[in-house]
Amino acid sequence: MNEFYKIIKERRSIRKFKPDPISKEVIERIIEVGMWAPSAMNTQPWEFYVFTGEARDQIVKILSKSLQGITPRLKELFKEKMQKFTLGFFQNMGGAPVIVLALTHRLPVIQYQEGAIQSCAAAVQNLLLAAHMEGLGACWMTGPLWVEDEVLTHLGRQEDARLVAAIPIGYPDQSPPVPPRKHKTIHWM
Repeated sequence: MNEFYKIIKERRSIRKFKPDPISKEVIERIIEVGMWAPSAMNTQPWEFYVFTGEARDQIVKILSKSLQGITPRLKELFKEKMQKFTLGFFQNMGGAPVIVLALTHRLPVIQYQEGAIQSCAAAVQNLLLAAHMEGLGACWMTGPLWVEDEVLTHLGRQEDARLVAAIPIGYPDQSPPVPPRKHKTIHWM
């Protein structure tokens, strides 16, 4: 199989991490690769905040508050064992030593805002693939959107930014199985 396809198919969302530190150079490299994503009208509307140490602990306290918003959905989607695992994950982001927040610009026109969010999402996907290439695990989290206002206030960005994702990153301490693809969504016309 082509190496590129293999990387895409083998990457997993990791929710349990080893406490081992990650070098600043590796984090900067995976974010830089993320920023090579395509973007609407080449606006490149992404910003990344990296949290380690005490700053990481502070942002995790804020992010973990999103449990109130996601708990009803967890009950709809998952069995009790997976619900408990997910709730535990949110308490400490799986012990990930690095938390990256992906932000985009707040724009007044909905179509431009959607383009900025989609562009930033493409950068997040690149970042996740680059992390996997580096032997790291990561998890794309949208649950923290429930506490977007508090996150942006913490960053002093409540007026000009939108939160797109929170991404815990670390060396994997789990090896999740390959989940089956749910259904085919290609429609030929």
